Amino acid sequence: MRTPGIAFDVAFLALIVNCFVFVRRFVILRHRGWAAYCAAIGVVLPTLIVLGFANMAIIGLLFLAAGAIAMAWLASVAANLLSSDMKGSREQMSA
Repeated sequence: MRTPGIAFDVAFLALIVNCFVFVRRFVILRHRGWAAYCAAIGVVLPTLIVLGFANMAIIGLLFLAAGAIAMAWLASVAANLLSSDMKGSREQMSA
C-alpha cells in the first residue's frame, strides 16, 4: 500500500473516532440531539465505506457520499463549537 493510501485511512479512521469523542462531549453537556447526530455519523461513515468495497460498481458514489457527509458533519460541529465559544465570551465580557 502506498503512503497516501495509509494517510487517508488513518485520517478517515481518526474522523470516525472523533464522532464518538463528540458523542461523549455532547452527552456530558446534555445536548442529546448533537450526541445522536454524532453517533449516527460515526455509524454511517464506516458503513458506507464497507458497502463501497462490497459493491465495486458504485464504490465512487458511496465514497463521495461518505466524504460529503463527513465534511458536512465536521463543518456543523465546528460551527457549533464556534457559536458556543462566542456565547461564553459574551457572557464573560458582560460579567
